[in-house]
Amino acid sequence: MYDYITKGCGAVDEYAPPLNRALGCGKSKLPSFKMYDFGAVDESASPLNRALGCGKSLPGSRKRFSPMGPYTAKYTSHFYKKVAAPTIQPQILEFPLDCSAWNQSNKCPINYPTSYKPLNPNNSTCPEYFRWIHEDLKPWKETGITREMLEKGKRNAHFRWYPGKLPNLEIMFDTDDRPVVRSKDYRKPNSGPPPLFRYCSDWHSLDIVFPDWSFWGWAETNIRPWRSVIKEIKEGNKRTKWKDRVPFAYWKGNPHVSPIRKDLMKCNITDKQNFHTLLYVQDWDDQSKKGFKESDLANQCTHRYKIYVEGWAWSVSEKYILACDSPTLYIKPHFHDFFMRGMIPQQHYWPIRENNKCGSLNFAVQWGNNHTHKAEAIGKAGSDFIHEDMKMEYVFDYIFHLLNEYAKLLKFEPKIPSEAVEICSESLACTSQGSLEKSNKVDIFPEVSCSIKCPRVSPMKPEFRASSESCPEYFRWIHEDLRPWKETGITRKMVEKAREVAHFRVVVVNGRVYFDKYKATFQKRDIVTLWGILQLLSFYPGMLPDLDLVFECGDQPVTQRSDYGKSKDSIPPPLFHYCGNRSSFDIVFPDWSFWGWPELSIRPWDKLEKDLQQSNEMIKWTEREPYAYWKGNAVLGEARRDLIKCNVSGKQDWNARIYGLQWALERRQGYKTSDLATQCTHRYKIYVEGLAWSVSQKYILACDSVALLINPHYYDFYTRSLLPTVHYWPINEKDKCKSIKFAVDWGNKNAKKAQEIGKAGSKFVHEELQMKYIYDYMFHLLTEYAKLLKYKPTIPRDAVEVCSDTLICSTKGIRKKFRVHSRINNVSSSEPCTMPPSWSPADLQNFIDRKQNLTKQVELWEEAQSI
Repeated sequence: MYDYITKGCGAVDEYAPPLNRALGCGKSKLPSFKMYDFGAVDESASPLNRALGCGKSLPGSRKRFSPMGPYTAKYTSHFYKKVAAPTIQPQILEFPLDCSAWNQSNKCPINYPTSYKPLNPNNSTCPEYFRWIHEDLKPWKETGITREMLEKGKRNAHFRWYPGKLPNLEIMFDTDDRPVVRSKDYRKPNSGPPPLFRYCSDWHSLDIVFPDWSFWGWAETNIRPWRSVIKEIKEGNKRTKWKDRVPFAYWKGNPHVSPIRKDLMKCNITDKQNFHTLLYVQDWDDQSKKGFKESDLANQCTHRYKIYVEGWAWSVSEKYILACDSPTLYIKPHFHDFFMRGMIPQQHYWPIRENNKCGSLNFAVQWGNNHTHKAEAIGKAGSDFIHEDMKMEYVFDYIFHLLNEYAKLLKFEPKIPSEAVEICSESLACTSQGSLEKSNKVDIFPEVSCSIKCPRVSPMKPEFRASSESCPEYFRWIHEDLRPWKETGITRKMVEKAREVAHFRVVVVNGRVYFDKYKATFQKRDIVTLWGILQLLSFYPGMLPDLDLVFECGDQPVTQRSDYGKSKDSIPPPLFHYCGNRSSFDIVFPDWSFWGWPELSIRPWDKLEKDLQQSNEMIKWTEREPYAYWKGNAVLGEARRDLIKCNVSGKQDWNARIYGLQWALERRQGYKTSDLATQCTHRYKIYVEGLAWSVSQKYILACDSVALLINPHYYDFYTRSLLPTVHYWPINEKDKCKSIKFAVDWGNKNAKKAQEIGKAGSKFVHEELQMKYIYDYMFHLLTEYAKLLKYKPTIPRDAVEVCSDTLICSTKGIRKKFRVHSRINNVSSSEPCTMPPSWSPADLQNFIDRKQNLTKQVELWEEAQSI
């Protein structure tokens, strides 16, 4: 038992952040510390925002929040079951959680006591799985953790903690599902990996595993905090004895989040098959409307066996499933959280083969029903592990020891940055509203300091480290796109002429951006493109020269070569656009989707690219469906309507699996079947243009699957450097079905070569289309363009100044979320890559000839059916 005296931000209830709760358990002398984060905090910004807090809160019972008024929290001691403690009357310390300022206050109280003294030392031993803390931190055991290592994690991190007092900590946390710090990337000497915290990892990653948010409740799915749920599940176990439960394997969840779950649904009982499984789809939107009446975890201990299957990565459902006294049938997991590595097959759970789920599940159930004593013992051991070794006291202890050991490795003194703000229980709890114990907000992103005005002082150019890196080869096309104005330069008259067809104009003067809108665009493309330009200026502040450009946001290029002769009096207007073709002069610029496509719920490229890369590792190429896959809007463009004819039917099979996508229906259903990161399931993926080029090309190429490109007529800024049979396989647009069938047959027979093509295309996208290169391309394109201007840009009369703050603060919902997630918060550590020289006419022609010859070779193979 402890007599607690605390310092910091006050008491919190069971919904309190983990670090608030961790600081009072498992150690007799733990220094208090404050916590900091960038910007104001919103609990629903991401699950881990719930993990932010300050001061020390302590293990024991908590009063839940009342709807209004000042709050009181009572603290009592906790006991470890393994070691008997002297009988001492618990001492209760009460102090208010001061919400008197309600949600107008973000300040933390300062009048709490500064230390606590344990009345009896804690002699219990931590559970065995605590040993994994040493393994998770082993990559830094010899070197320690430097600030440079920590900064490497910025690209993937969602937030950062800056506790101000001992133990001094500075950590990066990524709240996405999958690990990203791959061990293969840090095998060279002196290549220390970034220490990045997250909820799970795998055997190929170095991410540091931390208890997930659901221990403090998951308000969006009505899952209560672990301290409450574990008691309710224990009562649920008592309601139905194991031998009286349904003798089948049970699973209920969302099957749409991963291929492995979709595959599991094939094992469900039907009139034609019985694998002794009962599988149910959980529609969370429907449950929300019905008040979550059918998703109470405490009411699901009704079957003798329960199935655990991963989703997009590990699943928080694991602990709830294990808690049920029913043997957990583990479909081979690829990821681990902080405790599961301490469990042993046939002792705590029963392993299920991933490549033969149905047969393996059937065997497990029949074995258990024939060996009931042993099966019941496995279920009880797994349940005991959860109920005894996963008590909240131990979760807090794990957090304490993990952070304490981590802090010992730091080779620098953490400092509070100027952008960080102090947060605490009051700043999180008092500002929350809603019936779910004040734990859910309407917004799903952090609050930002909003202003309709831009800063008065222009950013200064920092001291960049010189770049020795060469830009990717496709940067050469910048020279070709600007070649029409190489001799004449660009006059104000030319730019004014381009505005006749343009959607907007952007002028940069002294590092400040001015926007002049001419006409409305489809789905706010203009604003997202403008947002991208603003992020470029944040990435390379003070480096972009003054410039004046006009932009057209439609699908097809508009400046036709046929409208302009070769004389100097017939120079085309310089018009920026997302794509071009051989018949146009449009200057190609990265499209809006790199910063997210909110109307289709497509995340910013920096986030989605990581998900796609991880998705590739879920299913090996040889284990994917041996067909060509396409999913999209089939009514856009003649080529797509024609492609539908190639779909499999009762009369023909062209090795193509075509799926139409109605975005209006997807929107109503919450985009459940259109997640691009879950579509790397086939060996081949088809790219077909719509009204013009399609932004889908990068997503298709990123999958490690062989991209089958139906002869494109348009190009964007990078696709001209892709080579047939090197990065993709060309498809004859005049005979699509036969050409697709031949490509698939060829690839399945020449699997090694096919995999090489798929891997080369995917590598091109993941390595040469990183967001740094996108910004470098924009920088070099705009810099080279500015060199051609024959006049000094001035601010148009109707233009308004814009900056990142004005664009974030002027929107809401998912648009705001995507802007926050894609915002550049840190300048580049180095100058842009070195621009490659332009092609000589002979080199350019040789490159074009090579592409044509490679395509012609495939056509000859098709004609001869040479597989």
